Amino acid sequence: MINIELLVKDKINTLWREFGNEEYCRFSPNSIAEIPNDGLIFIGINPSMTDKVKERLIEKNDINCEFHKLTYNVERDYRYFKKFFDVAEKTGLNWGHMDLLYNRETNQKKVAGLLKTERGRDFIYKQCMISKNVLDQIIDKKKPRIFVVNNTLARELLGEYHSEKPTEKSNHWIGYDFVWNEDYGTYVYKNNAFFFTSMLTGQRALDNGSYQRLIWHINLVKEKQSA
Repeated sequence: MINIELLVKDKINTLWREFGNEEYCRFSPNSIAEIPNDGLIFIGINPSMTDKVKERLIEKNDINCEFHKLTYNVERDYRYFKKFFDVAEKTGLNWGHMDLLYNRETNQKKVAGLLKTERGRDFIYKQCMISKNVLDQIIDKKKPRIFVVNNTLARELLGEYHSEKPTEKSNHWIGYDFVWNEDYGTYVYKNNAFFFTSMLTGQRALDNGSYQRLIWHINLVKEKQSA
């Protein structure tokens, strides 16, 4: 396992102290604690906030980052991950998950709303730079993996998308330059394949046909990477 907590803990806590007077930093941030050394990585935008969790955090009154480990037990892990188990099973791959942002918020419009103010944009950008450090550790050109980005805003924050290799490096948010790979039929970054989809669960989830096609496509790329 890759120790994510070690990579991000101090940086996140420092950031929350910097923005401590803001409403969106009222509650402690949350991050995955570790990610498998191989297999699929699902990338979301931020941890959710349920009423039960909010009550617990109010009582706790501590804004230091909390970390969680997946049990990899389909009956125990949060229902949001159910499809991840299914994709992993049908592709024969290990899987892990990370969010690009650490502030808890269920309403995605509020997350996007932070981009409308200069301070909010600064807050999002600094979180992205923490996540970039994590991704830089995970993305290995010599040992390519497959990433599934199942959030539109996450796609926007990751970088720019090109039909062929750009002449200048992107400085857009995280700043990755994704280049279309005709052989894979999707975008790649440093030989790592990236699939950009809508949510896999919930009201706006990927339809059944598109979901099955995603699994087929992941298996195709898996075969090509191992060839």
